[in-house]
Amino acid sequence: MTRRRLALALVAGAAVVLAACSSSPSTPKKVTTTTHASASVSAPSSTTTTAAAPTTTSTAAAAAACTHITGSPGQGQGAAGTITGVVTVTNTGTTPCSANGYPTIALYSGSGAPLPVTMVNGLTVTISSAANAPPSMVTLAPGSTAQFAYQFSDVPVGAETSCPTSESAQVTLPGSATASPTIQLAIAPCNNGAITVSPVYASS
Repeated sequence: MTRRRLALALVAGAAVVLAACSSSPSTPKKVTTTTHASASVSAPSSTTTTAAAPTTTSTAAAAAACTHITGSPGQGQGAAGTITGVVTVTNTGTTPCSANGYPTIALYSGSGAPLPVTMVNGLTVTISSAANAPPSMVTLAPGSTAQFAYQFSDVPVGAETSCPTSESAQVTLPGSATASPTIQLAIAPCNNGAITVSPVYASS
């Protein structure tokens, strides 16, 4: 080999070495991918409970007992020793009242002394369909009236020689503890003041 060829061969070899060095792959960059998980934070749910207002059911209460009344006796009548009569009562209160059952009667002498009275429920003589009917509820509006009938015997019984005669009376309707103001009622029930009464009934 000539010197000229040797020089060319060396140049060519150097070129190959340089080419090889320049073409060696470079170390790739490490790429790190960070994934941020988005934390889903739920706001605490706020539940507002609204209590329903209590419902009040208005039920019409039964009318109170008749504590404010006046009485007015009708003309008594009778035969064969049995006297009957009717008393009309008026609600003088400002609210309705009710009565269901038998009234009571208190008798007084002319001096105001109480006389013996024995109350008996249920008529034994026929006066009217209402007076002889069983007890039922009667409601009296303010100013309205109701009635009851009574009967008694004016014939002395046993050792009785006469029967005390009343000049006035007070009436108490069933369910009430308050008597009416005194009314004029002149009757003379015998047999220890036995007075038989009907239930209170609506005025006709």
